[in-house]
This record gives sequence, C-alpha cells and structure tokens, in this order.
Amino acid sequence: MTPTYQSEVIDRIIFSRWHNPPTKDDVAAMMAQMEEAARRLGQNLLYIASISPKAKVPDAQERAYLNQMVAEGRRFCEQSWLVYEGTDLQHNLQRVIISGVLILTRTFDNYLSVAKSADAIVKDVGTALKKDASPIFKVARERGLIA
Repeated sequence: MTPTYQSEVIDRIIFSRWHNPPTKDDVAAMMAQMEEAARRLGQNLLYIASISPKAKVPDAQERAYLNQMVAEGRRFCEQSWLVYEGTDLQHNLQRVIISGVLILTRTFDNYLSVAKSADAIVKDVGTALKKDASPIFKVARERGLIA
C-alpha cells in the first residue's frame, strides 16, 4: 500500500506530498512535525502541500481532516500553498471547488493559495522567504516532495 504522505522541512518550508487523503493520525503527525520544526527554527514555517494527480478525491471525513489541518496549521505556518496537480477536467474542477470553498468560508485571507504546479508558486514563496526559492524547490523535487 502506498503511504498516505511524505514530508520534510527544507530551509523553513515544510513540504508534504500527499498520495492519498489524510487520516486522523496523519493530521496529528503533520501538526507535531510542524510544531517541532517551528520551535526548532524559532519562527513560523511556510507550508507547501502537493497532491498527486493519482490521489483519490477526499470523502466527507477526509475533508474534515483537511479543514482541521488548515485551521491548526495556522499556529505554526505563516502562509500555505496547496499544489493540486493534474491537467484533466476533474483536477481543474477540484482546484476551482477548493478555491471557492476558501472564499465562501472566508478562509481566503492570503494564508492558503491553490496552484496547479509547484513551478507556479516559486516566485510567491521566494517573496515570503525574501530570497530565491528556486534552489529549495530543486531539492524538494529531487526528494520527491513536489513534481
């Protein structure tokens, strides 16, 4: 069975690559990793979650875990990006739906942005880091954390 996700902190970015929607235990482990990294670095992180185009669409319970992760992640991350990969209609609709939900729930406050690819956010992440993020993205790509 494919693991649900893999994650790693590079610089002050916590990357997570999701192969399937999260479980309750995944959310708890991710929060613990964020908290430990923020404490160790002495500052809040940036969070980049990439979802494999092969991941199944989350059901209601899994969406609840995702909402919990977004809400709790704010304690440890100053900004987050969700990279929802894939080019077919289903993936495009998922991005639109997620963006719409963020607006409707007033979560759209520049904390969480949705993108189609990691390359689309390199500049924004660099702005948040106040340096070129390209080398960090290169390492993350080599480690399989982003496509």
